[in-house]
Amino acid sequence: MENQGQESETQQQKWEADSPALAGISGRARLMVGDEGLGVLVVDDGHLSLKPDGGSADVTIVCATREDLVRLLRGELHPVVAALRGQVYQRGDRAFGVKVVLGLRAGSPFVHTPFDGKDA
Repeated sequence: MENQGQESETQQQKWEADSPALAGISGRARLMVGDEGLGVLVVDDGHLSLKPDGGSADVTIVCATREDLVRLLRGELHPVVAALRGQVYQRGDRAFGVKVVLGLRAGSPFVHTPFDGKDA
């Protein structure tokens, strides 16, 4: 029983940070790898939070692999090159999606965030 409580606490944890490059921008971007929804990146005037997938989103960012998504969030993957290679595409408000991705390239708080045990 104790493990179940710990598991639900882990699932409820949220990640939040500020990105000065995204100041003045607000909206919701659903993050997906293939057909699997991984969560929603909520941008509120430069404040970012990752939330469980659910609710509406202004744009859906779909990546071919999890590694592509991590590199995109860290600002390491150029969005235009990735789109031309078929690694990333967007549905919905693409203008908002481009602003978010380019803002992350300018200064991503995800750079030092481990996404799993392999990431440092």
